[in-house]
Amino acid sequence: MCFEQTKLMARILSNRLQLTCSLCGLFLFSAFVFSTRALAQTSQVFARVVPLADSVSEIYAPATGRIIPATPQLLTVGDKIKKGDPIAIIEHRYNLHDWVHLTTVRWDFLSPVQDARYALTKARVDREKAERLLSLGSVSGQEVQALRAAEQVAQATYDKRKGLLDQQDTQIQQASLVRRGIFSPMTGDVSFVNFTQGQMVNEGFLLYRLTMLDQVGIAARIPESDRRAFEGNLSIRVRFDNLPGKTFAGKLEAVPPIVDPLTQVREVIFRVDNPGELLRFGMIGEAELVSP
Repeated sequence: MCFEQTKLMARILSNRLQLTCSLCGLFLFSAFVFSTRALAQTSQVFARVVPLADSVSEIYAPATGRIIPATPQLLTVGDKIKKGDPIAIIEHRYNLHDWVHLTTVRWDFLSPVQDARYALTKARVDREKAERLLSLGSVSGQEVQALRAAEQVAQATYDKRKGLLDQQDTQIQQASLVRRGIFSPMTGDVSFVNFTQGQMVNEGFLLYRLTMLDQVGIAARIPESDRRAFEGNLSIRVRFDNLPGKTFAGKLEAVPPIVDPLTQVREVIFRVDNPGELLRFGMIGEAELVSP
């Protein structure tokens, strides 16, 4: 009787042990599946389309003046433009304050001209008088030569001061406008316009922003713990909901040094070809990191 009881208890313990092992195996298998899925999720990141550093060009006013169109068709956002095409013209004009100032200070230029004209007239009269007296022997030839030299000096002084006055009058009348053409430094699209036609702009004022779209950047937010993001041979595949059936592949372009201190995430930039210019800045997609 005791032997049968012992045998029965041994069988019960064996069944319990097998059940425990089965549960442990199931737990380990579930943990493996969960960790595999977690690893797969970390390789999927959200990404957005951004401009590349070498694909953007900003155009600033080269001088102060009025901006006027260089072509009959005004450039607007979205227009395509080729390298070397005329974009706009800066026409130098004075505003009302400048015109009033130029008019006010005109006397400062006119007064020396009048003095110089009087001096020139007096020098000419003295020289002509001396030449008549020379034939009578009242003056010497040396005195006549000195008066002729004085007249030449007076003439040069008058011409200089009269030139400054003429320049001042030309500026007041806006008769000599300086025009400077602005040309496109690259082939691309107009992505930003910062003025209205005929507006007065100062030197250094931002006028246009041009962008190339044949290649774009993909900014992917990758955890700092994923060291693959900092390897030069890492690539990316991106899909967008509004472009079904299309996948865009790119290579690592830049790893910015800035890390979000709260999330420990770094925004890594990839370079992606953009055939047909389907990708536009700001689009959000799902990206997959691809290790070699």
